[in-house]
Amino acid sequence: MTRALIAMLALALWPATVDAQESLGMGRRLGRPSVRAPEPEAPPPAQPDADRWPGPQIQLGYGYLKLADGYGGGDAHLADLSVFIQWPVTELRVALRGQVGARDYSLGGDDLLAVASVEIGYQLTGLLDPLVPHASLVVSFGGLVGERFETTVAHGLGGAGLELGAALRLYRNLHLHAAFGYQRWEMDGAAFDVFTFRVGAGL
Repeated sequence: MTRALIAMLALALWPATVDAQESLGMGRRLGRPSVRAPEPEAPPPAQPDADRWPGPQIQLGYGYLKLADGYGGGDAHLADLSVFIQWPVTELRVALRGQVGARDYSLGGDDLLAVASVEIGYQLTGLLDPLVPHASLVVSFGGLVGERFETTVAHGLGGAGLELGAALRLYRNLHLHAAFGYQRWEMDGAAFDVFTFRVGAGL
């Protein structure tokens, strides 16, 4: 009787023993499917460049320069619009800029000054984020219209120089910008050393 009870108890515990062995990997070694829950997959590695700011797309601002008139005047205050070209290489900085405003003339009324520029340079994106400094070559051309002794005159101008500046990223593409530059211009057969200052904001 005792042997019969032991045999019945062994038969009752046999499936549980087999399941325990399979859960420990015995079933896998015997070619049976694993009953363990699949282990979670590791998350993909983080991409450090995914959130890198590609640099500005557009800027609106204020520009100042002095185009000397020979009598102590020549201060020019300009509205500034810059549009940037986005490249796969974010360190490459390329922009088209337009400026228009008034230039003080000591012997008469203010002149109208309009300048278009092409900017090509290098910017440090991601290295000092949220600060993005840049160094650029700027090529400019434009014109000046004014009145001299009750006669309207117009002069073409052009030149090139360097600009150093930085953009402070505030949120996504929203940023503030400031830059200083030097250009050598020629106008009406004369050469001018032109120092520029720009501030602005953009996206």
